[in-house]
Amino acid sequence: MDLSLSEELHLFSQELQHYLSPQALQELAREGSFVRRKSKYGGADLLSLCVWFSPKITSTSLSQLCSQLEAATGTLMSPQGLNERFNPAAVQFLHDILTQLLQRKIATQSGLSGTYTKHFRRIRVLDSTVFQLPDVFAGAYGGAGGSAHTAGMKIQFECDLLSWEALHLHIGDGKENEQVYGSECIASLEPGDVRICDLGYFSLEDFRAISEKEAYFLSRLKLNTCVYLKNPNPETLRDGTIKKHSEYIQIDLEQFIDTLEPGETRELSDVYVGMYEKLPVRVIVYRLTEQQLRNREKDMPVHIQKENPCGS
Repeated sequence: MDLSLSEELHLFSQELQHYLSPQALQELAREGSFVRRKSKYGGADLLSLCVWFSPKITSTSLSQLCSQLEAATGTLMSPQGLNERFNPAAVQFLHDILTQLLQRKIATQSGLSGTYTKHFRRIRVLDSTVFQLPDVFAGAYGGAGGSAHTAGMKIQFECDLLSWEALHLHIGDGKENEQVYGSECIASLEPGDVRICDLGYFSLEDFRAISEKEAYFLSRLKLNTCVYLKNPNPETLRDGTIKKHSEYIQIDLEQFIDTLEPGETRELSDVYVGMYEKLPVRVIVYRLTEQQLRNREKDMPVHIQKENPCGS
């Protein structure tokens, strides 16, 4: 069932009250420089305006906001003074609140078993969600199109499944490229980490960079990605140098899948991906059951047709 904006804000306010005390909010406001000195207008006041008092804050006049703030909290502000407090520090403060809420919410989850901690330092999951905004926000948050909306927002979030620590939180345009942000997050990877992400973050260059940091990655394989085996009998030149075109043999994945039974899984170890610079990987191949195939076809857009995944 779809919730109205006021219902969503009510649920959000309940989470705020449960996980963040007024003292914690004020501390976040100081850390993000939203409050630099003792002020009558604090972090709780900003939240009150954005969450509890004014669901339509973008269309409410500054004078009305000041009246609502004074009536609810006793804080007296001039319209000009309030306008000056809607600044980058306020945006960062709201960003920090969302990060803290996610951190404390996921911290209530139970961690994975110790089996995984023996092999990996952190299991990092990176994903995103995108949603539409009113068209008035198109100048700040461009949309990805669709449904006649010109504004949209994308939230990208990464956490560690072993400690349930929030690692990254990024808020940007709905049309923002996931792969670009995924590349930026590689810098914080450490040896022994494993990163799990979906196809939106697929990048052979990123996977190579992750391997160079002695970390690991887990991803689905893009449709047009070719998989190769090392040729046991390559052609050589007179000086013994291997002819480049014969060093690897391309695997016909469609033909390979046809050898599997529905529901069967097979691992291809010691294989390579990449058209030019080959990256050593392991590929897990799974053949869908008839029911799974029908479900996939039901959800697949009608304009998508079957094609050779590696070209001719």
